[in-house]
Amino acid sequence: MITIETPFALRLVRNSAVLRGATLLGAFALLGCSPPKSSARAAEGATEQADASDGPLGSGHLHMTGDVTIDHDFAVDGCQIAPPGDGLLSGYHMNAKDGDSTVMNLSVVIKNYDKDGPYSPADKSAEAQVGQAMSTGSMGLLSLMVAQKGSPMPLAVMLQPTSTLVVTTADNGAKGGVVFTDMESPVSFADIDLNSNEKPHGKRVSGSISWTCGHVDQLNAEMNNAVNGMMNKLMPKR
Repeated sequence: MITIETPFALRLVRNSAVLRGATLLGAFALLGCSPPKSSARAAEGATEQADASDGPLGSGHLHMTGDVTIDHDFAVDGCQIAPPGDGLLSGYHMNAKDGDSTVMNLSVVIKNYDKDGPYSPADKSAEAQVGQAMSTGSMGLLSLMVAQKGSPMPLAVMLQPTSTLVVTTADNGAKGGVVFTDMESPVSFADIDLNSNEKPHGKRVSGSISWTCGHVDQLNAEMNNAVNGMMNKLMPKR
């Protein structure tokens, strides 16, 4: 029997369920359709034990400009490296700690990570981002959701065809950074101007993210496959 003892790995399973219940709402809104039902509640219940801290926290900083401006420090929950692939825990993962009132969700996921260096998305379409979120629990290299002043709804940003995004890691994944331009949130009622002939668009933002991990967990192929198998049972692919 394989015992999965890495709390951060289990929190990634839980976070993927949260993404399917929250981040995907904005993604599907961009596509003009409704998200399918999922087993998010089951996945969250199965991983409640993962809430305990498993090591020192790291630190990071988010800088955002454009229609939304933010300069905010955040705590890094953990970083993890598993063999590259398409599974839930495959590749490199960095997650901001839960409970931040400004950064509601921030994660970096490099599925094909095998060494430090720059990584960029191969497909920036909304369909590709939603498809990846449904199958892996992440919106791609960068998942970012921040609180909006004066609004109960968080702001989730996605890649556009004109966007640029480069994620770079260093020190065997212990440090990293993201530089992005012209990412955009799904269109909301507040973005629609009835007096304008221009096509409405969401909030457009550019910026950067930097982080240092408090620790970096290493998952071997056996543990990675075990977690992926558990997740496929809880949240089967459509």
